[in-house]
Amino acid sequence: MNDDETPDDPRAGIDACALIFALQRHVLGEGKMSATQVAAAIALLKKILPDVPGAVAAAEAARGEKIKTHEEALKELE
Repeated sequence: MNDDETPDDPRAGIDACALIFALQRHVLGEGKMSATQVAAAIALLKKILPDVPGAVAAAEAARGEKIKTHEEALKELE
């Protein structure tokens, strides 16, 4: 694919590692990002990274397991 062409899947052109690295540098005070840049990086990461808690909940529901609330899980640890 040339630089002039657009990818079939726009998410393929998003570099998650670069976004995470930039956010890490910002959080650690090694780099600066504006609030708009931080919000944009987070929005892009949400588009390309899987929703792990959502996937776990869907798998549990598919197996017929009861999905515990946060409070229920904490009570089990007591």
